[in-house]
Amino acid sequence: MIIKQAAERVVLARPGPGLLHAAVEAGLDVWVVSGPGAWPQDAGLPTGLPPERVLRTDFDDAAALRILLTDTVLGHGIGHVLYLASDLGKGLGSGAAAAAEEVLRDLAPARPGSAGGLPDAVAIRRILNQSRTSAVRAEEASTVAQARVLAEDFPLPVVIKSADGSGCWWTVPVHDRPGLDRWAQEAVTARHSAPYLVEELLTGDRFQVETLTVDGMHLVAGITPEGDATPLREGEQAGIRATVRALLDLAGYECGTTRTDVLVGARGSRIAAAAEPDRERRGDARSRTGATSGSERGTDR
Repeated sequence: MIIKQAAERVVLARPGPGLLHAAVEAGLDVWVVSGPGAWPQDAGLPTGLPPERVLRTDFDDAAALRILLTDTVLGHGIGHVLYLASDLGKGLGSGAAAAAEEVLRDLAPARPGSAGGLPDAVAIRRILNQSRTSAVRAEEASTVAQARVLAEDFPLPVVIKSADGSGCWWTVPVHDRPGLDRWAQEAVTARHSAPYLVEELLTGDRFQVETLTVDGMHLVAGITPEGDATPLREGEQAGIRATVRALLDLAGYECGTTRTDVLVGARGSRIAAAAEPDRERRGDARSRTGATSGSERGTDR
């Protein structure tokens, strides 16, 4: 989450090493809010970070966290408050995230809304394919019947993405005709609306990429293997970082937090999905099969 006020000063709330070093390497002026005791990442703090910029608080005490964040931002003219939900939520209840959000609301009543966020799944795929960045075979349909025909022509298996009445996007892998029938029935029952996006089913090792964007500068805070995927070498990680940053640049993304699913297989790294975590918390739906990114692990085709 990001609050914009003034200069390129930032306070990082309980950052993991990825976010911390991404911010420092980007040349941001950093303050860190950490726990009260020995911080596991202390040994990895950049040598240029003054000790007085490492602030301690009890993250289980939401009121204390709220006061510390507010005083730090106002006292030092800090331009941004940054945190990843995955970092702030580790071992904690919802109080820490709620306190940080309250600070954001109090200090930024004109905080940018969703109009400046990432576009929907259809627009993201269109952007990627038109730019030939992480391009995959994909077709748009205006009706459920048209989506069925497209899926059969691909051929199966495919992934079909569509939004329900609340604007939440569903990603459903369809492996065979009975699965296609089930998707069509559920899309009608749940009143999913056009457009429908039919994509090839990506396979390979899946990685979740977390980023924070400040004034159009994209900080890659972490590349996390999912399932039985093995960690990548630095060169492979650099390729993923470049691909995700290219998407955010192409989408004109200026400020916020994103989470991108990337598949790495024989055909290289390709983006399966990208979204803002706050949109996911508002109800980003998941298919009953458990797939959330339009992908499977296996041998890339």
